[in-house]
Amino acid sequence: MRGRGGQMGPKALMILATGKQTVEAVSTKGFSLIEIVLVLGLMAFAAAVVITNFASLADRGDSQTSEEILQAAVREARFVAASERIITELRFDKENGSLSISSDAGVGETFALNESFSKDGPAKILFYLVPPSEGLAPPIDASRTRLKTSAVKFAPDRSSSPFVVDIDSGSGTPTRLVFDPFSSLIVTPK
Repeated sequence: MRGRGGQMGPKALMILATGKQTVEAVSTKGFSLIEIVLVLGLMAFAAAVVITNFASLADRGDSQTSEEILQAAVREARFVAASERIITELRFDKENGSLSISSDAGVGETFALNESFSKDGPAKILFYLVPPSEGLAPPIDASRTRLKTSAVKFAPDRSSSPFVVDIDSGSGTPTRLVFDPFSSLIVTPK
């Protein structure tokens, strides 16, 4: 061993205070069999949920009630009025047993109802307008209106005159639905 700038002799090995350090190479590439089975199980569960929901949604399309069909027709009439910037009308067509949307551009979409609403069936749908209140008088109770109309008109701003619909299935008391004039929502009487 020499001093400055000279050659140095061999150095002593350093040992950690905890002992010798040995490092073994552990391969961390890939997935274990348990991880693969777990992921496949979760994917199968998710697929089963999606398929079940889709099947129930597809089955539901055949069994819509007349109220649901009416609400869909009101939404579509509002949409057509707003998107095409024209006045549309929604009416009940007893000859075809359907609700039809029409405008100056012609007849639009039709919404078929069940057989009881056909030409020979006992069921029918009636539209009533709600008259406006006068001055500071309280609003007229929409559920009691009898101002019958053949069609409900929807403006391009998606509004309509306030209206009420009676769905008479031919057996018992008709179902009365009061619609909000600015949306497709049904207003529940207070």
